Amino acid sequence: MHVAHSPAKLKPHLEHIRRNKGRQAVISLVTTRGDLHDGHGAVINAAATISDHVVVARFPVAKPSAGNVISAREFQDISFSDQHQADIVYAPSIEYLYPDGVEQASLVSLSEPLTQLEYDPVALTTHLKIINAVQPDVMVWGERNYIEYMQVRRLIEELDLQTQLHCIPTVRHSNGVAVSGHDDAFMDSHPDAAQAIYETLKDTAHAIRSGASNYSSVERTAKVALKGAGYDIVYFCILDDITLNAANESTNSFRIVCRLEIQEFTVVDCLSLTL
Repeated sequence: MHVAHSPAKLKPHLEHIRRNKGRQAVISLVTTRGDLHDGHGAVINAAATISDHVVVARFPVAKPSAGNVISAREFQDISFSDQHQADIVYAPSIEYLYPDGVEQASLVSLSEPLTQLEYDPVALTTHLKIINAVQPDVMVWGERNYIEYMQVRRLIEELDLQTQLHCIPTVRHSNGVAVSGHDDAFMDSHPDAAQAIYETLKDTAHAIRSGASNYSSVERTAKVALKGAGYDIVYFCILDDITLNAANESTNSFRIVCRLEIQEFTVVDCLSLTL
């Protein structure tokens, strides 16, 4: 496996693997923010099943670069990627992606954002810079970051990029908690609150499946339950799965999404439902 910290270092590795036994190899891309866990592992494994080679890209850490010195966290992510048979880890520094600084960068934006939830032009621009460097045939995502996935999907459509997107189900613990980078600390310090998220998502889906059509009322009920579990609600929304607009009477495919905060933890989760 190879590690590249700049587009110039990435290019020869990509050129080497792009030809496979006399044919054009299929390259898949998995983007992450580091601290890789079993959820990322499932996404990498899924990418490997539909491509010849997998590139795992790590968003830059917003701190001064140490050149080619690898931090302990990055070392762990490289080891994890290698164990899941990734071919390249692309970990560009923020200086390579934004040489004049993020504040001075020309950021990409969608002509019509699907939703303002999780709409982050810096994240979209970073995804685009990574996509342009890797030029993947396919990107594979985990469903827990569904809103960001849909925003990047819209970006790819608007720019007519030749990259397909796939999204795989969220990996969960036996109690329903979505696998994330802060699992142990979160579940140890807030075991009941951790489980309350998935239970509330399931209860919301059950209410819709049972005929509830006043979605604002169902959302309010869910928020009360989550506040009772100790959360501050950033958002809890019942959306149309395709448009990411608020669900209405014509919606038959739903995406129930939430972002919650409790002490030092921020938790994002979602659940899909089709009637």
